[in-house]
Amino acid sequence: MGTKSGAYQDVYIKRENEMVSLKEDVTDFCEKYIKPVHPDNWDWSVRDFENPKNDPTIDEARAIGNVVFRDLNEKQTDVDLSTMNNVESIKAYLNPKSKHEAFNMEEFAFALKVELEHGKIKDVNVTNNHPFLTAMIALAHMTESLTYYKRLKVMEAEGEIYEIMRKIESSDSFEKDKWYKELIKAEEELAEARSGLAERLEKMDDIPALEKIGD
Repeated sequence: MGTKSGAYQDVYIKRENEMVSLKEDVTDFCEKYIKPVHPDNWDWSVRDFENPKNDPTIDEARAIGNVVFRDLNEKQTDVDLSTMNNVESIKAYLNPKSKHEAFNMEEFAFALKVELEHGKIKDVNVTNNHPFLTAMIALAHMTESLTYYKRLKVMEAEGEIYEIMRKIESSDSFEKDKWYKELIKAEEELAEARSGLAERLEKMDDIPALEKIGD
């Protein structure tokens, strides 16, 4: 039997001497960690993340971050997260006692939203919407730069402005008016994104500098 291109291939982890399917573990994980902080629509395996109303919340990001932080420090899983590049910086970022914890978790919620594109939203489904695996993808980017997601917002806003300018150049007068309105909104989004990046840079004081930089 053929397999659809990009389809999720099941992965198993060992838990209490039993092999557990991550495909089945999504609901179990969500029931244990997501449901207490987000009682409605808590099961990520069936949640419609194409609807912005269902984006990961800050409370959910905090719950997932706490699981990862615990595993980084206590090694309670069979996956040794201590081998992660720049692990001390990641620990500081996820530390629930960080003085910038609220800011970090708001950013982490956005990171989870972005990386859910590797789940059921698109054909290339590698996580099956598992919160832990989604977090691992986000943190993999952050091991390269903890400003990754703030810079991503800036890049996306700049890209949108570039494409709008191209539309303006190729449109008639009526269409130009419409695109100029879109340009104003895009420029506001860019200003907000740049402000967010500046704030991120200001709030790095309790995060150690990356030990490994580049490939």
